[in-house]
Amino acid sequence: MTTTTTTTLAKLITSLLHLLVAGSISTTLTTIQAGEVADKPMVWAHYVPWFKPTDSSILATKYYNYPLFRSAGDNTADWAEEFRQAKAQGIDGFMVDVVFGKTNGQTNYSEIVHRMLKAAEGGDFQIAICLDVKTTVERQVRELDRMLTLFGKHPNYPQHGGKPVVTTYTWEKWTPEEWAAIRAGIAAAGHDVYLIANLNRNFTKQDRAWLESWAPHFDMAYLFDLMGIDGVPLRTTTDLVADIAKAHGKDYMAGFSPGYYGAWLNGRNDFYQPHRGFDQLHDCFLMVRKERDRWLHFKTWNDHDETSVLPMLFTSANPLITRAYSDTFKGIAPTATRPEVCLAYHREEIPGTLLRIEALNLPTLAKGSVTARGELLDRDGKPVATLEPRTLTANAAEFARAEWLVPTAPLARSPLLTPRITVESHGFSTTTRLPPVFLVNGWHQNAVTVKVPVNAHVEFPNTLEVRRSGKEEGIVEAAVTFDAGEEITGATLFRNDRPLAVFNGATNNKILFNLVLSGRVDRTLRVSGGEILNAVRRHAEKGSDAFVWSKSEAVSRNARDWTPAGLVCAVTPDTRFQVLTTAGKGLFAFTARELNGQGLIRRGNFAIEAAPLDPAAQSHEPLPADTKKGAFKLSVLTRDPRASDAFYVRYETAGGRVALSDVVYPSATKERFVATNLIQTSVNLETTSDRTGSPGKSEYLESMKNIPFGTTSVVEARIPFESIRAGRWTFDTPGNAGRDSLGDMPVSIDPAVLESADGSGEGGEGSVLRLNGETSLKMRLRTWPIGNATVDFRLNPEPGVTARQSVIGRTGWGDGININLLSDGRLEVVRNGNKQVPVETLVSRGRLSFGEWSRVRVTNDSRHLRIYIDGRLDAEKAISPARSYGNSVWFIGGGGRGYTNYRGKIDDLTVCGAAFASGDADFPGQ
Repeated sequence: MTTTTTTTLAKLITSLLHLLVAGSISTTLTTIQAGEVADKPMVWAHYVPWFKPTDSSILATKYYNYPLFRSAGDNTADWAEEFRQAKAQGIDGFMVDVVFGKTNGQTNYSEIVHRMLKAAEGGDFQIAICLDVKTTVERQVRELDRMLTLFGKHPNYPQHGGKPVVTTYTWEKWTPEEWAAIRAGIAAAGHDVYLIANLNRNFTKQDRAWLESWAPHFDMAYLFDLMGIDGVPLRTTTDLVADIAKAHGKDYMAGFSPGYYGAWLNGRNDFYQPHRGFDQLHDCFLMVRKERDRWLHFKTWNDHDETSVLPMLFTSANPLITRAYSDTFKGIAPTATRPEVCLAYHREEIPGTLLRIEALNLPTLAKGSVTARGELLDRDGKPVATLEPRTLTANAAEFARAEWLVPTAPLARSPLLTPRITVESHGFSTTTRLPPVFLVNGWHQNAVTVKVPVNAHVEFPNTLEVRRSGKEEGIVEAAVTFDAGEEITGATLFRNDRPLAVFNGATNNKILFNLVLSGRVDRTLRVSGGEILNAVRRHAEKGSDAFVWSKSEAVSRNARDWTPAGLVCAVTPDTRFQVLTTAGKGLFAFTARELNGQGLIRRGNFAIEAAPLDPAAQSHEPLPADTKKGAFKLSVLTRDPRASDAFYVRYETAGGRVALSDVVYPSATKERFVATNLIQTSVNLETTSDRTGSPGKSEYLESMKNIPFGTTSVVEARIPFESIRAGRWTFDTPGNAGRDSLGDMPVSIDPAVLESADGSGEGGEGSVLRLNGETSLKMRLRTWPIGNATVDFRLNPEPGVTARQSVIGRTGWGDGININLLSDGRLEVVRNGNKQVPVETLVSRGRLSFGEWSRVRVTNDSRHLRIYIDGRLDAEKAISPARSYGNSVWFIGGGGRGYTNYRGKIDDLTVCGAAFASGDADFPGQ
């Protein structure tokens, strides 16, 4: 395999896949005759066309775990590279989601399928359609006829016995009679299709009669979401569906589902379904019967709201894992002689939680047993826990798994734990550091399960220094040195797991400023006293009239709400930006300092944000060829530093490997600890909880009777201040009242619900939130404290309300508190969670005065609930220990079931993941 592009990430991915394939898994590819696939053991992946590879850089604004793909800026070239990458992962084709548009009466994205087919020409990669969203029978027939006439005979469109393959996602939204009518209609139009039915029923158990009713109408059955959330063992479900298909002379395609991340960061949903390390995906593999299952289907290649199997920032083991499953399914023997061990664990864990680290050894030709052992290092690199040796079977036909279970309460003094792993077998040994686990108090923000191959990580001498500039407010300075001994192609500075800046010749010794432009208006952004170093826009190719940029300006045309643009500029704080119409009419101007101070400027539908990350991180030039050692410096104009800010550098080698610097906390006072209570428990994000998870399925390999901390308890510990998650909303920043001054979770607030603090009119500087009892303010998803918490705010309830009001409420079933106001002015605090969490209620003795301001603080320290009013302890109650996770959204002024929305004013809200008494000097919201 050769490198076909010259830019950093393209080199990295090409080299990484070369490393993985050549060193670990067979390079033999099954030859597929383009078009006809009836007798081939095809491996497919679901593909969503709204996440184009061209947009890989700017997707970092929406996801922590973004795709590692270096776009050429050309859709056709990018798709061709994506097909090559998928083939290297053992995937033979994509089933592309096409969505019936309810407003335009057409099938959206069908034109992209046509363009993808053209990009596949000359190779054997297959592109089929997957029908999504129900319409009418007549419209579905019309659209299928149109699409199949357009590209159903394309040599890269799969045929099964001469019939074009048509897959479905929303099969069950139709009736059997409607599918019969659709088949008859498209047959009359001249299309005899091979129809694949998704018989997934989510939380509803499979029923033989229900399945029998569909069997006459499909040619193949599969289960898109094979996760067991209905509480039925996967074997029972797969055998039932496959057996009924077989009884009717139909085929069965095995479904692989790794879990569901959810779209927490971008705010689309708060869903999560467990990954259980490697186990959710591996359990699907164990359901495969090669003599029965004709094809195999991965969910999904690139739906980042769900879980993607292409190479991702935190899941770089994806290529190895999918290829190993694919090869085993196809009967392709491994050729690698060294062991290939991958590790999986949560990127973030709440201390007190039993940390699970899982090892997966893929089939290789390594001789003898494979041993994995290691240790966990604290923030200073000192060993604080031992990972005892685990023996993994070395067998060309087998996968082997093992796990380590580490109590984290004794380790809570460190904000992170870094695995340092040694893998050994006959004639082979390697030792390396892997990405750390962050111990966070409050809530998970980056909920990814890290999946990394040990062999793809390397260590070499390097340094990272980050400090606040002594010359200018808002500037962070960073300097690196490294001596790798091998070629380094990229070095990216991360802050809080988001790419902040890239070290290279263009950025060296410059002050960088990251911008994101959004809105559905055409605009020009002109720069004076600085320059644009790089820019990207979603859904815009290089050379497109839709987005054109130079050093002095960027022009965006035909923009939509879903096509943000990202810019990286070299500036001084006085650099001037001017926004104009594309015809050149000036609209408004600002300096870099002004935008950084405000965070966001909005004019109508157009907005410019001082972004918390580099939106073009994968579009920069690589380091000069043959760079093995170096020293670079850069500065970033950015928001005020916080104690919790964690910086590190990710290095990429020409050989496809990754190295990580130490993590530094430049704004934290070392050895500043907070005494706290921790919930010590085996319950974690993967534990089945109400509608999350698979009832009856354990999140551990070991029998549950041998798992420690099965009974939740409370232990005392000291935690570093920088590990405490917090958010503060004062509602004061003009034009950006939803700014979060302690975290990275701003919200959009309608100016109509803001009022000046003195009551004189609309809010601006010195504003408060005023709610009318009809609406509430939805906050960022899953950012409400689980367990320990402090919620501090000012409250001025409006007189005349006689119902119980929800001041701050939440949905979901993670354990946490809700704050309510009773009709007589007393406060009510309710701690609840899933069905196993006892409900605890505390009511204040004192009463708030309606029409007057009061300072309220509520704390939960896992032993007691407490209410403070105007700085004094008013009420407290002992509570039972509890821990649960579940989908969660919190609201200011509502959200509590059985309560009316709050009517009145609220101001200066701080939420954090530790309990602080009123007057405690350590409280983050001082």
